[in-house]
Amino acid sequence: MIAQAIVRRPVALIAVMCLAEVLAMTGFAAYWSLLPVLQPEWHMSNALAGWLSGAFFGGYVLVVPFLTAMTDRVDARYVFILGGVLSAGGLVGLAFLATGFWSALPWRVIAGAGLAGTYMPGLKVLTDRLPEARQARAVAFYTASFSIGTAVSYALAGGAVEWFGWRGAFLFVAAGPVLGVVALATAIAPREPEAAAEERGHVLDFHPVLRSRETMGYIIAYAGHGAELFAMRSWIVPFLVFCLGSGAEFELDATLFATAIALVAVVSSVGGAELALRIGRVRLLTWVMLATFAISVAVGFSSPLPLAAVVVLCLIYSAAIQADSAALTAGAVATSPVGHRGATLAVHSTLGFGGSLFAPALVGVVLDLSAPLGGTTAWGLAFLTMGSMALLSFAFFILQRRRPDRG
Repeated sequence: MIAQAIVRRPVALIAVMCLAEVLAMTGFAAYWSLLPVLQPEWHMSNALAGWLSGAFFGGYVLVVPFLTAMTDRVDARYVFILGGVLSAGGLVGLAFLATGFWSALPWRVIAGAGLAGTYMPGLKVLTDRLPEARQARAVAFYTASFSIGTAVSYALAGGAVEWFGWRGAFLFVAAGPVLGVVALATAIAPREPEAAAEERGHVLDFHPVLRSRETMGYIIAYAGHGAELFAMRSWIVPFLVFCLGSGAEFELDATLFATAIALVAVVSSVGGAELALRIGRVRLLTWVMLATFAISVAVGFSSPLPLAAVVVLCLIYSAAIQADSAALTAGAVATSPVGHRGATLAVHSTLGFGGSLFAPALVGVVLDLSAPLGGTTAWGLAFLTMGSMALLSFAFFILQRRRPDRG
């Protein structure tokens, strides 16, 4: 059986799961890529556009505690399949039924729920089938596939809108989650989840995770990381359109730049994980979170510079943000209570993506309020807001590590 053979070969298993996740994410950045078209089409202010971006993460946070925690009790493979169906359904709904903010809102929520069923449950599929010694690097490659999926989504949606319009673009990228489900269902053999070291409570009992000081430190840091990352990814295309100039002819160029900016995060995520193995996760997090704040300020006020300089700064910013992603997730997995890895990933995802529900909207509010000051100042303050999210989470990370474990 091919599925059994793949499970016995770690490299093949990692490759299949990374491919399945990339396919499941083809619609992930479609809204952001199409935002310069959708915002005037749907008559949205920056704040409303930000809230619609955040609604995706609202759907994610709404169901991720249950779906991810369930992977401690049922094979995470089945949860991934459900997530792929939800992702495709949300994108099809946007393609056929969305005409503005309110009609698009429920479909954005459904699409976000789909990601909740694929991303962390997919990681659970992977780690459940690997020996512990291989998990740290496997987590690095899998979390890096998130950035690959983001880049692919930017590129596919940005290219498809040129050919099919924005409705056709949403429908085009909806095929990805379906293909991801097919890849996983045919190539990964079923497996029973790991038994718990203590009696389980109800499926949403997260006390073992919340009592672990070390685990919660990584989770809190991941929350700020996620808020900054997805605020940046929500607004990077409109920012680049502003830097390029006004007019729809610049949108494709902006999405291609955004694709490159997302791709550089792949190398950064894997490289950061390797560096963390050598110098320690805490030292890496300290360097990265302080650096991203400084770089965010430089990017935000860079719009008067030549376009090449702006793109280079954006590439550096993307690399800096993503440098600690794999290390944060690997830290949470490595320190998770025995038999509660799914619950750990549920808390990790809920808090990590919870901030993303509000972060794009907060940046949109900053853009609206600071618009009278001029575009350069408004974007500078917007990126300053993004960088502050990681800085704040770093402070909480340090404080959390100084607290004693709760018995």
